[in-house]
Amino acid sequence: MLKSKRAILGLVCGVALIAAVFTFALFHGYFDHGQFEIKETNWSPSARVAMIAERSDHEALGGLDYFVLVEDRVFSPTELRSAYYSDDVVFAAADNCLSVRWIDSHNLEVMCRDRSLDSRHINVRKRQVGEVEIKYVNIQDGTAAQQWRSSGPLVGC
Repeated sequence: MLKSKRAILGLVCGVALIAAVFTFALFHGYFDHGQFEIKETNWSPSARVAMIAERSDHEALGGLDYFVLVEDRVFSPTELRSAYYSDDVVFAAADNCLSVRWIDSHNLEVMCRDRSLDSRHINVRKRQVGEVEIKYVNIQDGTAAQQWRSSGPLVGC
């Protein structure tokens, strides 16, 4: 009886461990088959780089995602994938109008060229990352998630 309890406990622990590893991999991009590519880089006077990267996936229905990172070096595609699923993303939107410009070593400007980008297309928007303050030009406040929460879900459609 004691042996069977130990075997069942071992099996439950093994399944829980496999589920934990699978969940970690799922939420850190290990199953993401999308292409990650740097579209623009801009170096600050203090040797930090702002990168605009594109995530494309021709098999998924989601389309293209563009995101901004601020780091001390330019990332490889594998590092971009990992960063995309981390808290390091400064700004993310489903629009390719993005551009970045350093005002000085502590102020970065993220802009949408030629038009305004509304909150329905914005997924992540931070005001500061470390000691770098982020300013936005032609980009509305808020994100798509905030807009959905403020208006509430559609009822009775």
